[in-house]
Amino acid sequence: MQEFNTIFLSIIMEALPLVLVGVFVSAAIHSFIPPEWIQRLLPRTRFGGIIAACLLGLILPLCECGMAPVVRRLIQKGIPPYIAITFMLSAPIINPLVVWSTYLAFSSFPSMVIYRMAGAFLSVVIIAFIISSMRQRAVLAGGDLAATQCCSHHEHHQPHLPANFTGRIRNMLYHACDEFFDMGRFLLIGSFLAALIQVTVPRLSLLSFGQEPIYAVGGMMGFAFLISVCSQADAFIAAPFLEHFTTGSLAAFLIFGPMLDVKNTIMLFTVFKPSFVIKLVLVITAVVFAVSLSMVYLPEVWEVICRVPL
Repeated sequence: MQEFNTIFLSIIMEALPLVLVGVFVSAAIHSFIPPEWIQRLLPRTRFGGIIAACLLGLILPLCECGMAPVVRRLIQKGIPPYIAITFMLSAPIINPLVVWSTYLAFSSFPSMVIYRMAGAFLSVVIIAFIISSMRQRAVLAGGDLAATQCCSHHEHHQPHLPANFTGRIRNMLYHACDEFFDMGRFLLIGSFLAALIQVTVPRLSLLSFGQEPIYAVGGMMGFAFLISVCSQADAFIAAPFLEHFTTGSLAAFLIFGPMLDVKNTIMLFTVFKPSFVIKLVLVITAVVFAVSLSMVYLPEVWEVICRVPL
């Protein structure tokens, strides 16, 4: 119980500030950024929009813990779901903070930074093109319009945004408060499950998978999903396995975890329709698994990619 309490509180303390940042970004988008501005900012072509969304994390470094409310707000603002999902998957990995933490954790093997960033970029681009080919009009839970209406209780009484700056600040705080409590309860549930799994599943059992590429990649992806660690700290958990696991399996851990874990999967079900979440989870899992395996079976290709001075 003492170990469980320590892990549970550590996950909450690590994730809660990031959720708070996420809901304030979401509320700021709603209160200050008109839909037309966002649509003009992103390239109109599908390929250009996907690439731009992949690189937004460089200037807006958010953790996966706070991405769900941001993605919901972007879709409500008229951004295509596949663009919003691209941002959701890439920003927690392709950002300066994660680059720095990965470099520090793998100081003895700095190429892991390139493996992680290049693997994440390739995975997200493939996922985005697959999601964009799906024909599904409404992806938000309860429908896009319903989600917009129920996002904030005061919005029923105030359908139009206030014109003055003070009014918009007040409106932003109302939205941030509503979304914080909406997302916070599911963060508690996800963190509880993640802590429970960590104290019941011994980490050393994963070492038996280290010698077989398929088992190693799949095992590290499952490990990343279960422990639900923030993308800015997960590299320090993966680094001790460097001598026992392949580069591809470690990259799978570092790429898959920020995209899908216990707590953010629960949050996804609060934002999107269950059928869409299931499709998204299957696509993410399959693509990351394939990209990570390519690092094992095509090492020459990835060695060329990683010949970049750090």
